[in-house]
Amino acid sequence: MTGVFRCVTLALMLFAVAGCATLGSKDRLQVPVGTGYYSLQWQWPGEPLQVWQEVRWSQKAEQVKNREFVVSVLLESERLLLVALSPLGNELFRSELTASGHSFKGSDFLDEPKLALQVWADLQLALWPLETVNAHMSSGELQRENGRRNLRDDGELVWSSGVTMNTSGTIENKQRGYELTVNTLQYDALDNDEN
Repeated sequence: MTGVFRCVTLALMLFAVAGCATLGSKDRLQVPVGTGYYSLQWQWPGEPLQVWQEVRWSQKAEQVKNREFVVSVLLESERLLLVALSPLGNELFRSELTASGHSFKGSDFLDEPKLALQVWADLQLALWPLETVNAHMSSGELQRENGRRNLRDDGELVWSSGVTMNTSGTIENKQRGYELTVNTLQYDALDNDEN
């Protein structure tokens, strides 16, 4: 009887440890920034919005050609959805952030979930309230300087953006060596009434 009790207790302890491990694996999604990371948010802190932006991505390395795409971003309190389209309208990838994590659907042209997370990080650093972003940064601080948002880590400028919700501008990721030129095509506040 004692042996059975010990086995049952051991089994319950193993299930408890496995449950804790499962919970630990659902930690916030983190994107490297500077010497630390930024924990991605899955909620938009304002009224629901739909934004269409034209994006030109250029790598500092000269041998890499520029890429252009259009993104449709849905920002809500319950989820964030980003769909990237080619200039011809073909879906490149679809990325959704919710309380349960990140879902990603790529295409033959672009099947890299880490790229989608980096796009989310750039959008959130550029558009979310400064205090919200800084609360989810492990190191460094995002500040507004001369009409741009600048992220410095150990005194070094690692990221910078002049993009606002309804305007055009550039995002420079100095750490990763790329620049995004963003042109907002459409910006719509959505009706929050469910009736």
